[in-house]
Amino acid sequence: MDAAEQLPSSPQALKPAEEIGVLLADAECSQVDANRQAALQAARMLRVVQYARRHPELYLDGIEDSRSIDYAERAAIMDLALRMAMSEEHVRGQVFLAERAQAHLPALWERAVTGFASLYLVGRAVHALGVVAAPADATTDERAAERAAFAEIDSACAQWSETCSPGSFNRRLKRLTGRLRPIGPEADHARAMRDRRVYVEDVDGGLSWYHALMPTHEARAAFRRGTSTAKHLSKDAREGRTRDQIRADLSSAWLRGVGTDTAVKTKVFVTIPVQLIAAARDNTPIDPETARILADEQAEIVGGDTIDPATAAQIFTDATAFHRVITDPVKGVVLDMDRRTYRPTTAQRDWLILKHGTCSCDGCERLAADADIDHRRPWAAGGRTDADSMAPLCPHHHTHRHRTRTRYRSRPDGTIQLTTPTGFTTREQPPPF
Repeated sequence: MDAAEQLPSSPQALKPAEEIGVLLADAECSQVDANRQAALQAARMLRVVQYARRHPELYLDGIEDSRSIDYAERAAIMDLALRMAMSEEHVRGQVFLAERAQAHLPALWERAVTGFASLYLVGRAVHALGVVAAPADATTDERAAERAAFAEIDSACAQWSETCSPGSFNRRLKRLTGRLRPIGPEADHARAMRDRRVYVEDVDGGLSWYHALMPTHEARAAFRRGTSTAKHLSKDAREGRTRDQIRADLSSAWLRGVGTDTAVKTKVFVTIPVQLIAAARDNTPIDPETARILADEQAEIVGGDTIDPATAAQIFTDATAFHRVITDPVKGVVLDMDRRTYRPTTAQRDWLILKHGTCSCDGCERLAADADIDHRRPWAAGGRTDADSMAPLCPHHHTHRHRTRTRYRSRPDGTIQLTTPTGFTTREQPPPF
């Protein structure tokens, strides 16, 4: 029973100021408990990975080369992720954080273990260690300076975690790392440039964020170009979009090369109910009865989100960069080939992408369009190059299948059940709503 449930029933027992004090104290205790449990969980996951490093034979068929320990670590992380219903990226991040903090931030880690520092603050401090770390070919003096910098960061962060808000903690840590950084701004910029990358983050409503980490001056210049063009277009009296919407549309068109000889040709599979096609072709509204039927039969980007009928119709009529699949029904695809042919046809690959949407392994959300097509029974062992005998496996799981002792069992629907070397077996995934 928590503190709120233990309050006296009489309204005269506690004054409002006293009662809110009890409630606030209870919330604080909950945060301490949460911090302690988060640190304990990260430490336990680290222990699993460390044990796998010492005993790679638990996850691998044999010790083949210097990468075996790395493969065993990956297998242990996947085992943890499946058991704890977490992403492998999250597990890997927690393991890295706990290992670095235990090794180089003992005072701050102790505060996390006792519940008085959050793993968020520990993560910021671990990031700071990377900023002040000595180069790989560091001299003895540079290594000594690194150890001193780590100790100073640990001492300061342990103290700041007692009184500072996250914002204040970050500002102080940034100033400290700037002072302790062993390299000049040019070298620091070169190090940061190695991290530049692009990734997509799906959100609701059939939209996604497109993130690009690039030099600041280039990002500002790109934004100014979009703003200038959007400002010019918004002067048109017929323009109904806001400047932000125009800027987003321009960025999408520019990145996809719309109107150029190098326009994107990547296939994005979109399933579209045939009723929507007729409505788009004839420019007629969808009648109520058809609308009722379509309530359970929506267009969707394969491996992604559902999209509204208007967008689906526009994709069908206008967008040449999409592979349009009419769902009533799909026909004319070559599904079987002579077993002497190893590689699947483009039609077979397209069919498997459409069927699965994502990697066929339980719990994996990587897109099938980026996956390898794997034979359930190895081709060299007599496996056939038939659609019913193949499934998309993301590069991660494809490598994992052939390098570790994890068992991959295909179900009749083509999905793959995983059984880890430690005995955990995944369950069949429920159908999407």
